[in-house]
Amino acid sequence: MKYIVTLITLCLITASISTNKFYANSEIDVNDKILWLKNRNLIWEDFQGNPPNNKDAALAATQCEIKIIKIELVDNLPNIIIGTYFIKSRSWTVTTNHEALEHEQLHFDIYELFSRKIRKGFMELNNQKIADIKFYEDLYKNLINCAIEENNNYDFEVYFNEKKQQEWISRITNELEKLKEYEYKP
Repeated sequence: MKYIVTLITLCLITASISTNKFYANSEIDVNDKILWLKNRNLIWEDFQGNPPNNKDAALAATQCEIKIIKIELVDNLPNIIIGTYFIKSRSWTVTTNHEALEHEQLHFDIYELFSRKIRKGFMELNNQKIADIKFYEDLYKNLINCAIEENNNYDFEVYFNEKKQQEWISRITNELEKLKEYEYKP
């Protein structure tokens, strides 16, 4: 049991989030990225990156990205469509442990949660008829930073604590459900 907890807590997440740039290249390499979808969980075969040679490295690393897919004007207001992506070539593993995969999946889910918060914020700005793109950019950058912080808190809190891992899974699942109207459906 302690081995399983150690596996989970040694997992690492690296967040690129389009390097926190609001106007990032919107090209999506469909072969290297997995769009977050409710019924599509990660599998170990998705982790196609090369692990570091450092023997002290984590057992798995997940890299996610909240990316702007499309920006257009609708009634002179920005309509910004974003997606949450798992990057296969930058995510790696040296284990096939189920609990470690569950841990990595929750990192992906946390980024989806913050994507939904961004979508909700964009909608609220639209409802207020705010056309200045700077407001949207500020909201986006702020919530990206919150997503990174939340993922760091997740790793810190579940360290050697399987009960906390289950609490996080429950909390994030509930929060995703509360914001389900902001889920991106291609």
